[in-house]
Amino acid sequence: MVGRIVVGIDGSEQSAAALDWAIARAELGRASLALVNAYSVPPAVEFYGYTPGDSPLEWFGAYGEELVAAAAAHVKEVAPGVTCTQHVQMGPTAPTIAAVATAEDMIVVGRRGLGAARSAVLGSVSNHLATHAPCPVVVIGEHDPIPTDGPVVVGVDGSEFGDVALRYALTEAALRKTSVRAVTVTDLATALIPSDSEIVARVEAHLEAEAAEIAQRSVDRASDNGQATVPVESVIATGRPSAAILANATDAQLIVVGSHGKGFLRRLFLGSTSRGVLHGADRPVVIVDAPEVAEDQD
Repeated sequence: MVGRIVVGIDGSEQSAAALDWAIARAELGRASLALVNAYSVPPAVEFYGYTPGDSPLEWFGAYGEELVAAAAAHVKEVAPGVTCTQHVQMGPTAPTIAAVATAEDMIVVGRRGLGAARSAVLGSVSNHLATHAPCPVVVIGEHDPIPTDGPVVVGVDGSEFGDVALRYALTEAALRKTSVRAVTVTDLATALIPSDSEIVARVEAHLEAEAAEIAQRSVDRASDNGQATVPVESVIATGRPSAAILANATDAQLIVVGSHGKGFLRRLFLGSTSRGVLHGADRPVVIVDAPEVAEDQD
């Protein structure tokens, strides 16, 4: 179970959507909320004799306090049984939010990044948190639907990252009283094999069988961890993994993917699959990590 749900608050429509999702999840799992606003020190300037005093910094701090207070009032209005704490701190947004969270928590932010609403690319805040946060990170788009039914869809690839994502998906599905759709993708490089239809069919059959075995082993490992009560539908797909996951998530209430980022690329980037899902999803996405693997491979 989630200890707290840490929500980034910056006054944008992105963070409002994140807050509403977090409230619903808090009620579902009887969790508390931690509302976080981070503000930065204004740049030191000297412009034609003007130098800023303390007032800009004080203004940003007061603004953050008011935003978080408004968010807390909204929580009290729509979910009076949910408790929340308020955190307004000076510092860079992503590290400040991450510092509030622990491994037992969940972080919820807007997809385009706090302070970067309307950005044409994945926001730096959500990207940073997805690769550096100590806990799962839920990324919400401004206009994403918040479905309350449908399966939890998860990408499964046989790796430890995929296994952690599957276990998390099973936990969420149990809480939501729904099923899991585990998507495993085959890699059929048609350009590298003969065009003979019989050979192509044999290769496809072999890859599908291999993918099915990977998926089943992952489900078995998750079941060994006491998560065998949730129905699991295994789907074998072809093509780019992110596109395949999205194609099988049109009715999902939640998409779960592993980060594939920390240990493999010096903790700088998300993996291509998780990044592709985040860019293309029209519903909430959870990025989970396998810290024991990441540290071994740094």
